[in-house]
Amino acid sequence: MKMTIVTDVHGNVLGAVQGHNLTEKKDGVEATVSFAPGHATHMIEVDDDLTTVDDVDEFQQRLRTHLQKHQQP
Repeated sequence: MKMTIVTDVHGNVLGAVQGHNLTEKKDGVEATVSFAPGHATHMIEVDDDLTTVDDVDEFQQRLRTHLQKHQQP
């Protein structure tokens, strides 16, 4: 599953959204999500079952694990 993960300047996970599209257009109105300078977006593939995780600590840990794999050379 595609997910966009947002981190701060220290690499801390701030949030995540399913998909890679940060812009939505509906009924002639367009909205775009943007972040403060220094924040980074990481568009990566994650496990499909991540959307079923309801424990915050587990969710964040799994996001960090995916980020680490994604950032390896």
